[in-house]
Amino acid sequence: MEELTASSFELASCQATIFTPDGDLAVSKVMKDLYPSLATRFDGEPTILPPVPEGAPLEIPRIILESTSHEWRCEFSPARVNVYWRRTKSTETCGALGDFFEKAAEILLLFAAQLSPRIARLAALATRFSPHEDPGLFLARHFCKNRWKEAPLNRPENFELHAHKRFTLAGDFTVNSWARSKSGRLTGDGDEKHVILFEQDLNTLAEEAPAKGFSEAEVKKFFLEAATELDSILGLYYPSP
Repeated sequence: MEELTASSFELASCQATIFTPDGDLAVSKVMKDLYPSLATRFDGEPTILPPVPEGAPLEIPRIILESTSHEWRCEFSPARVNVYWRRTKSTETCGALGDFFEKAAEILLLFAAQLSPRIARLAALATRFSPHEDPGLFLARHFCKNRWKEAPLNRPENFELHAHKRFTLAGDFTVNSWARSKSGRLTGDGDEKHVILFEQDLNTLAEEAPAKGFSEAEVKKFFLEAATELDSILGLYYPSP
């Protein structure tokens, strides 16, 4: 069975998030002071949600910006700001992961400069895929010892490996690192193909959030370092021969 390496995978989606648990979101200020700087990238019609009931989760978005291509999306809530990129049917080429996080950091730092929130946590996520005729069997053989090839892992239709570890990123950020390899399917243009999905999540610690306040310089450094680390981790799971 043909081996896969890191270069076999393509980006499906990326996400950059800052967590801002302290304050209310000033919707009018975002739209007046911040949106004009973002309107070129998020050129679709902005969505401003009606006020949510008292006691509703603070993570519910109040403002959603999206590009007309549907590749870029940004969600603003009192508790967090999410910047997304996702592959669409019209996507012709995918940039490097570092390009996304550089642009996403610029957007998040513009928000921070305008509203001055306390940024308590940071998260960087990426999902990649590689087409494969038999992803479940490939993953079982890729990650498991030969003794399991006869049974019970001789013909799995689906397979998932989920690993977590904690380490210090770039000497400054203690992070959780989640990595998931699993079988999946992609549907498009009336066709469905089997794929291997590799999902990654790097995030700073929730238990540190109550006393944490990341500076703009730290936010920028985290996302630039996270891009490199996510690529490096992919290479560990799917190394070159």
